Amino acid sequence: MSHSIRLIGPWVVQPQDGLRFVNQKGDSTASRRIKMPASWTELFGTTSGKATFTRTFNSPTGIDKQTLTISLEELHGYGTVSFNGVQLIEFGIDDHRLQIDVTSQLVLNNKFVVEMVCDPLGHSLCGLHRPVILLIEET
Repeated sequence: MSHSIRLIGPWVVQPQDGLRFVNQKGDSTASRRIKMPASWTELFGTTSGKATFTRTFNSPTGIDKQTLTISLEELHGYGTVSFNGVQLIEFGIDDHRLQIDVTSQLVLNNKFVVEMVCDPLGHSLCGLHRPVILLIEET
Protein backbone atom coordinates (compact mmCIF):
# COMPACT_ATOMS: atom_id res chain seq x y z
CA MET A 1 0.00 0.00 0.00
CA SER A 2 1.24 3.48 -0.77
CA HIS A 3 0.07 7.06 -0.50
CA SER A 4 1.33 10.50 -1.40
CA ILE A 5 1.62 13.95 0.15
CA ARG A 6 1.60 17.02 -2.10
CA LEU A 7 4.22 19.54 -0.96
CA ILE A 8 2.23 22.56 -2.15
CA GLY A 9 3.00 25.20 0.40
CA PRO A 10 4.37 27.21 1.77
CA TRP A 11 7.60 27.22 -0.22
CA VAL A 12 10.19 29.95 0.30
CA VAL A 13 11.38 31.21 -3.08
CA GLN A 14 14.57 33.29 -3.21
CA PRO A 15 15.67 34.94 -6.45
CA GLN A 16 19.45 34.92 -6.95
CA ASP A 17 21.98 37.08 -8.80
CA GLY A 18 19.69 40.06 -9.46
CA LEU A 19 16.60 38.10 -10.52
CA ARG A 20 13.39 39.84 -9.39
CA PHE A 21 9.79 38.83 -8.73
CA VAL A 22 7.26 40.40 -11.07
CA ASN A 23 4.15 42.24 -9.87
CA GLN A 24 5.36 42.50 -6.28
CA LYS A 25 5.23 45.52 -3.98
CA GLY A 26 8.31 46.30 -1.94
CA ASP A 27 11.67 44.58 -2.39
CA SER A 28 11.25 42.35 -5.44
CA THR A 29 14.52 40.51 -4.69
CA ALA A 30 13.60 39.42 -1.13
CA SER A 31 12.47 35.84 -0.52
CA ARG A 32 8.73 35.17 -0.67
CA ARG A 33 6.45 32.48 0.72
CA ILE A 34 4.71 30.97 -2.29
CA LYS A 35 2.09 28.26 -2.73
CA MET A 36 3.42 25.86 -5.34
CA PRO A 37 3.22 24.81 -8.06
CA ALA A 38 3.94 28.08 -9.87
CA SER A 39 5.58 28.60 -13.23
CA TRP A 40 8.75 30.61 -13.66
CA THR A 41 6.87 33.22 -15.71
CA GLU A 42 4.28 33.67 -12.93
CA LEU A 43 7.09 34.40 -10.49
CA PHE A 44 9.76 36.14 -12.58
CA GLY A 45 8.18 36.96 -15.94
CA THR A 46 10.29 36.21 -19.01
CA THR A 47 13.58 36.96 -17.23
CA SER A 48 16.09 34.13 -17.15
CA GLY A 49 18.09 33.57 -14.00
CA LYS A 50 18.61 31.50 -10.89
CA ALA A 51 16.29 30.92 -7.92
CA THR A 52 16.18 28.71 -4.84
CA PHE A 53 12.94 26.91 -3.89
CA THR A 54 12.85 25.65 -0.29
CA ARG A 55 10.18 23.55 1.42
CA THR A 56 10.40 22.35 5.01
CA PHE A 57 8.20 19.59 6.38
CA ASN A 58 7.99 17.27 9.36
CA SER A 59 8.66 13.60 8.95
CA PRO A 60 5.47 11.62 8.33
CA THR A 61 4.47 9.64 11.43
CA GLY A 62 4.25 5.86 11.60
CA ILE A 63 7.08 5.30 9.13
CA ASP A 64 8.61 1.89 9.73
CA LYS A 65 9.15 -0.24 6.64
CA GLN A 66 8.30 2.34 4.01
CA THR A 67 10.36 4.00 1.32
CA LEU A 68 10.00 7.78 0.98
CA THR A 69 10.60 9.25 -2.45
CA ILE A 70 10.30 12.84 -3.61
CA SER A 71 8.87 13.10 -7.10
CA LEU A 72 9.30 16.11 -9.37
CA GLU A 73 7.59 16.04 -12.77
CA GLU A 74 7.97 18.18 -15.88
CA LEU A 75 11.06 19.81 -14.42
CA HIS A 76 12.55 22.22 -16.96
CA GLY A 77 15.79 24.07 -16.36
CA TYR A 78 18.93 22.83 -14.67
CA GLY A 79 20.31 22.85 -11.17
CA THR A 80 20.59 20.83 -7.98
CA VAL A 81 18.36 19.12 -5.44
CA SER A 82 19.37 18.98 -1.78
CA PHE A 83 17.74 17.34 1.19
CA ASN A 84 18.69 18.27 4.76
CA GLY A 85 21.85 20.00 3.58
CA VAL A 86 23.08 17.14 1.39
CA GLN A 87 23.13 17.61 -2.37
CA LEU A 88 21.44 14.53 -3.79
CA ILE A 89 21.34 15.15 -7.51
CA GLU A 90 22.17 17.53 -10.32
CA PHE A 91 19.59 17.80 -13.07
CA GLY A 92 19.83 19.02 -16.63
CA ILE A 93 17.54 20.55 -19.16
CA ASP A 94 16.37 17.10 -20.33
CA ASP A 95 15.68 15.62 -16.87
CA HIS A 96 11.94 16.21 -16.91
CA ARG A 97 11.09 13.73 -14.15
CA LEU A 98 13.06 12.99 -11.00
CA GLN A 99 12.39 10.34 -8.36
CA ILE A 100 14.68 10.81 -5.35
CA ASP A 101 14.75 8.32 -2.48
CA VAL A 102 15.13 10.31 0.77
CA THR A 103 14.40 7.47 3.21
CA SER A 104 17.88 7.35 4.73
CA GLN A 105 18.13 11.16 5.07
CA LEU A 106 14.76 11.62 6.77
CA VAL A 107 14.81 13.41 10.15
CA LEU A 108 12.10 14.96 12.32
CA ASN A 109 12.28 18.39 10.57
CA ASN A 110 13.26 18.16 6.90
CA LYS A 111 14.46 20.76 4.41
CA PHE A 112 14.07 20.16 0.67
CA VAL A 113 15.84 22.61 -1.66
CA VAL A 114 15.75 22.96 -5.44
CA GLU A 115 18.23 25.45 -6.86
CA MET A 116 17.31 26.12 -10.47
CA VAL A 117 18.56 28.10 -13.45
CA CYS A 118 15.90 28.76 -16.03
CA ASP A 119 15.46 30.48 -19.38
CA PRO A 120 11.71 30.90 -19.90
CA LEU A 121 12.23 32.10 -23.47
CA GLY A 122 13.90 28.76 -24.21
CA HIS A 123 11.13 26.77 -22.54
CA SER A 124 7.78 28.21 -21.49
CA LEU A 125 7.24 25.64 -18.71
CA CYS A 126 10.31 26.52 -16.64
CA GLY A 127 10.32 26.17 -12.88
CA LEU A 128 8.32 23.99 -10.49
CA HIS A 129 5.02 24.28 -12.32
CA ARG A 130 3.84 20.79 -11.31
CA PRO A 131 3.22 19.58 -7.73
CA VAL A 132 6.17 18.13 -5.83
CA ILE A 133 5.03 14.83 -4.29
CA LEU A 134 6.31 12.87 -1.29
CA LEU A 135 5.56 9.21 -2.08
CA ILE A 136 5.33 6.77 0.82
CA GLU A 137 5.48 3.14 -0.31
CA GLU A 138 5.64 -0.19 1.50
CA THR A 139 8.95 -2.02 1.04
